[in-house]
Amino acid sequence: YDGDHDPRTVHIGAERSGRVVATSTWLVMPWQNDIGATAVQLRGMAVLDEMQNSGVGRALIDAGVAHARTLGARYVWAKARDSAIYFYERCGFAVVGEQFMEPASGMPHHVVVRELRQ
Repeated sequence: YDGDHDPRTVHIGAERSGRVVATSTWLVMPWQNDIGATAVQLRGMAVLDEMQNSGVGRALIDAGVAHARTLGARYVWAKARDSAIYFYERCGFAVVGEQFMEPASGMPHHVVVRELRQ
């Protein structure tokens, strides 16, 4: 994907018993409502079904936010599946704008954003 090889992009994962159970990708990407501010996009995140509600997803968010802070980011944002909105809200994100269909998945999404206090 575009941006994967940018030195500021990180791939954060979690493993259990030598098996990858969760993964996420974080890259510097402007947020649509404040183009001039440094922002980091959570571009992709996946947690195995049996690991959901275990805290591993929250740990990936916390690690990604910590990375964004090291870059001086003001925002972290993502295109969140509607079925995951509650998770993002619990992690401090707010829903912004109207629902849209993400072409890659064909699923309804919303943009979510979390403003970081430095």
